[in-house]
Amino acid sequence: MSFESRRATSRLRTVFSNSLANLVSPLTTLVTGPLLARTLGPDGRGVVAALLAPLALANLMFTLGVPDALTYFVARKRLTGKQAFQIALGGGLICAALACSLLTIIAPYLFRTQRQLLFPFRLLLLTLPVTLGFSAIRGIAQGRQQFSLVNREQTFGALVRLSLLIGLAAIHVLTPLKAVWVTVVSGVAGSMFLLRALWSGGSTAINNDDAATVARYASFAALGTFGSLIVIRLDQVLMVSLTTHAELAYYSVAASLAELPLFMVSAIRDVAFSAAAERDDSKIIARSCRLTIAAIGMMCIAGCLLTPIALPVLFGKKFAPAVWMMQVLLLGTLGRAVTTVVGVGLMARGSAWLRASIQLGGAVITALLLFALVPKWGGMGAAWVTSFTYVVLAAASAIAYVRSARLSFRECLVVTASDIRDLRSAVRVNLQLAQQKYFSGI
Repeated sequence: MSFESRRATSRLRTVFSNSLANLVSPLTTLVTGPLLARTLGPDGRGVVAALLAPLALANLMFTLGVPDALTYFVARKRLTGKQAFQIALGGGLICAALACSLLTIIAPYLFRTQRQLLFPFRLLLLTLPVTLGFSAIRGIAQGRQQFSLVNREQTFGALVRLSLLIGLAAIHVLTPLKAVWVTVVSGVAGSMFLLRALWSGGSTAINNDDAATVARYASFAALGTFGSLIVIRLDQVLMVSLTTHAELAYYSVAASLAELPLFMVSAIRDVAFSAAAERDDSKIIARSCRLTIAAIGMMCIAGCLLTPIALPVLFGKKFAPAVWMMQVLLLGTLGRAVTTVVGVGLMARGSAWLRASIQLGGAVITALLLFALVPKWGGMGAAWVTSFTYVVLAAASAIAYVRSARLSFRECLVVTASDIRDLRSAVRVNLQLAQQKYFSGI
């Protein structure tokens, strides 16, 4: 096996280990989702979604590109450890201030029919400086390829959330507000593992870029993130005021389940972005895209077949309307996966502006169609809007990347025999390592 093949296989093994960590959260959702639905009912579950959806959107949108910029510049060794920390701290505080200010202003509109939720929502905004600060630190860890820290963060936070929700439900004291606070606090608890990234990983840099250079890259990354998050999260945020709590609950359940196949995409994205930025190698992204299509495509097909049986069993017959919503959303999941991987390929090439242009175009499509379809069609309308938009974004992203990287569509989109062999090898090695760890612990 050549040196390049060994490196590719090593990256693939890292993807698998990261995927397992990413899988912990959706697996716990398979327990907490039905638990919340059955304990709180459609209306109570809708309240949880109404409070968490804007907060989750803020934690993603108001990173303002700082984590992606830190990943890119740290991977390229263009920032020292001290510079990275200063940017993470300052950027996190600025992001939090903007997020809190804007959400405080628009909160009365979001909750105009649910005035009793205004005060708890404003209290939740106080967590944004912490969560956005940790988001920036996560960018440093990924740039240094310290994926074990991110894995521990995700695993620990998910398990804490699961334990607390089960415990509160068991003693019959679980309420919508308690469920919201458990979700937020458990996430912060897991983020504590990221602190190690601040004093490990070295501080040397080949080139020292100033804050203005990082800020320019971050601004384009932020525009791309803004556009992509509108497509991902705007549906649930707007549904707070455009439809009923029950309809929002159905859609929230369908959307969370339709995202399950993406646990691997997140791992592929992180590894591919850091590696491609470090080595300036477009073939890393092309190969990652091919494997993404194969893996996510099979999972989406399986999801469509299993949903009519599994969803009513897990969530109860009251949530049967979510079945069709989930099946429609799964159609767009593959498009979202391709868009994600190809998008970081553009960012790794320094073309964050091109990704931003594509994502902002998708945001416009999403916003217009949501206002047109959700008032009449509810969750089903939102599902069709999301899936349609992601098909368009995947096509546009693929065209932009193959032209930018001077590759063919076949190199990016068609799985090869070599990919399958490396995939099998990575699976075999990870299983062997897991068995060794298991038996060594007995």
